[in-house]
Amino acid sequence: MNIAVHTQFETPCPKARKTDCQCGGTCRCGQSTFGSADMSDLRRYTQPAQIVAASADESLVAIAWSDGTTDRFHHGWLRENDPGPTSRHPHSRERIVPPLSIRDDVRPVAVGIAATGALSVTWAERDGGQTSLYDAGWLHAHSYSSRRQAPARPVQKADRPAPATARWDSLVRSQKSQRLWLDAYLAKGWSIVSGMPDEEGSAVALGELIGTIRSSNFGFSFDVKSKAEPISNAYTAGFLPLHTDLPHYEMPPGLQILHCLRNEAEGGESLLSDGIAVAELLRREEREVFDILTTVTVPYRFQDAESEYLARHTIIECDGNGDPVYINWSNSTMAPLDAHFDTMPALRAAIRRFVSLIDSPRFLIERKLTAGEALVFDNRRMLHGRAAFRPETGVRHLQGCYLDTSDVLSRYEVLKRRSEAAHSS
Repeated sequence: MNIAVHTQFETPCPKARKTDCQCGGTCRCGQSTFGSADMSDLRRYTQPAQIVAASADESLVAIAWSDGTTDRFHHGWLRENDPGPTSRHPHSRERIVPPLSIRDDVRPVAVGIAATGALSVTWAERDGGQTSLYDAGWLHAHSYSSRRQAPARPVQKADRPAPATARWDSLVRSQKSQRLWLDAYLAKGWSIVSGMPDEEGSAVALGELIGTIRSSNFGFSFDVKSKAEPISNAYTAGFLPLHTDLPHYEMPPGLQILHCLRNEAEGGESLLSDGIAVAELLRREEREVFDILTTVTVPYRFQDAESEYLARHTIIECDGNGDPVYINWSNSTMAPLDAHFDTMPALRAAIRRFVSLIDSPRFLIERKLTAGEALVFDNRRMLHGRAAFRPETGVRHLQGCYLDTSDVLSRYEVLKRRSEAAHSS
């Protein structure tokens, strides 16, 4: 089967004469917008290079870029990512083509470069017969054949990262301030927000500014103070070792807010340690310890009169590339270890080594919160704890809540999208 290859041709805009065109500034509709094709995607994709040539064989389409690189995309991948209305719902933008409806030997009859710079692919009649336009910036960002995509959340490389800082009134007043703050927070892993209202519920108000509050067995929000009959060691005045919260959940929360209402007692300093920095040190210098902590799961358990939670996690959790991305550690709620007999000594030694590092001066961050400050931190990266305090010397009262990182990232991406739209208009 011969596949026609065209170097360049003009394709009418599918939204010609419509005011919501997103095809690009050179098409027939005359609307100036961000891309060269409507990808049914609200994100704006930069175009670091232009497509200078496109060709196809029996299984793939090859693209040559103006920066000298090349990319290859399988026919089936292109067909399932067709942005047209027969493949994507025009309002939800969700895919409506079932995988089994795409033939194993699907292939185009022609490929080329549209006048707008988009990749043009015309499918055989039995595969729909339509011409699909793929925005060059979108294709560059979604390359899977020659470039590894950049991580969604670049992490600041520092043993003791400095906090991202912001003021409450600025965050309430300005979406730009929210975006800049979240950008810094996501890189550093923790933040101090000052000037918070001196009233209960402020932690929830801050959380609702950037996402959706997640309830837990501690409630929609929780009060961290010494209690007569505590259900958690956090509700005592004693020393609280570094830990991550809620590893007894299948999916622990990604972000925690602790708003300081009063902190007049002697002691009670907040403690933090970057667990990902520790994990990366172990991967570089103590591989055997790293391998155990990333492969052997540990049981965590929480129980009170109304609940019974049990979940298993590796203490260091890695992504598909083997990079450490999450920490799951709480000595207070760790259930009895149940590793294989031959593995148990090495696991316990690895845990001891991990704890010695997170507690070491190289990584330990100490800060005493003052009234009106909120400590915001990545619960799956930054381990946190508290120095002991003397309740007879004054009141210590923090109020907290949890969010999932996916909600916070969603808010961040929307803020970025709005900023990019404002700058391009």
